Order: sequence, then C-alpha cells, then structure tokens
Amino acid sequence: MTSQTQSVSLQDAIWDGSVPLDIRLSPQECRIYDQSDPYFIHYPRLSYLPFLLPRLHAFFSPFLIDPGVAPHEGWFSYEDVPLKWHYPLGLLYDLFSGAPPAQDDRSSPVQRPSTLPWRLTLHFTDWPGDQVVQPDAEGKVLHDAFINSVKEADFLRNGTAKGIMSLSKDDSTQLWNAVQQRMAHLTLLPFLRELTQPIYL
Repeated sequence: MTSQTQSVSLQDAIWDGSVPLDIRLSPQECRIYDQSDPYFIHYPRLSYLPFLLPRLHAFFSPFLIDPGVAPHEGWFSYEDVPLKWHYPLGLLYDLFSGAPPAQDDRSSPVQRPSTLPWRLTLHFTDWPGDQVVQPDAEGKVLHDAFINSVKEADFLRNGTAKGIMSLSKDDSTQLWNAVQQRMAHLTLLPFLRELTQPIYL
C-alpha cells in the first residue's frame, strides 16, 4: 500500500468515525424528574453538538418544564462539566472519557467500565456563561468558531493561514454547508484540493 493510499484511507476512517451517545435531559428541567426517555444516536466525531439541538429540543419538548425555551439555548455537560460546543464531538470524547485513568493498572483483573455509549446531560437553562460562550439562534457564532479553528489548523500544517484566508465568501459558505450536511468527501470541493494535500513524512 502506498503512502498516498494509506493517507486517503486514514482520512476516510477519520471522516467516517462516530461516537454512540446516550443523551439525557437534566432532571432539574424535566417535568417528571429523571423519567424522560434517553435519546440515542451514533454521531459523527467530526461534527458539532449544537447541530443536534433542534432535534433534541423536539424530542424532549414533552418533558421540558419550559417547552418554550429556544433550541439554541441548549448546552451539554459530562459528569457536571459543561462541554465546549465549538470543539468537535470526537475531541470532546477523547478529552473527557477516552483517556485511561492516571493510575491505570493494566495488570489488574478489574475491568474499567465502558465509556460507550457516552452519556451526556442536556440542559436548556442556567447557561454556564463563565465557562462556555453562548451561541446565537442563527449559528453565526458556531460558524465563526469553525472558520477560526480551520485557520489555526491551516497555520499549524503549513506555517501560514494564507490558503484559508484567501477563500472567497462563497467558498467559505460552501465549506461550512459541507460540514453541516456531512458531505461524504470535503476534498471534492475544488478549492480544498490544494489545501488538503497529504503531507508525507
């Protein structure tokens, strides 16, 4: 297998990766405390949790104490820690539950409990403004956070963010739409072919 084939195969594996989620409504916001149904989904590692909010709001509406709350006001926590919504799901999973404990004794016969499906708690009130920036209804804050992270990645990879900075408004919009719609291969976007050429070591 050539380096180029391996690189494409790795890109496909990363793009197709997902994390099974078990999402529960916060008991403090539920009409029947903790008796609402959980929401199960296999969600792409390279996607963002706010894209799920309209679906989750519709699913949990019958259980919400305040069903009039807007979907974009939702936020997620893991073990009472608010999750930074502008990070891709896979990164959040790796940071919070994918790493073994600091005192991991591999010789111990005791099995660590599985972290899958990853159980998250959904909230629609008491936004943790001191820890997480609140998105807007139109999704502009998430879009800007995504574009900034792409610029940072481009700079780390190439020593300059000139490639991403030179995208036209249409190309930038097309990239964002592709991420939202989970296009099978972002590299099919003509302007990304040059930006995403594999780096061979």
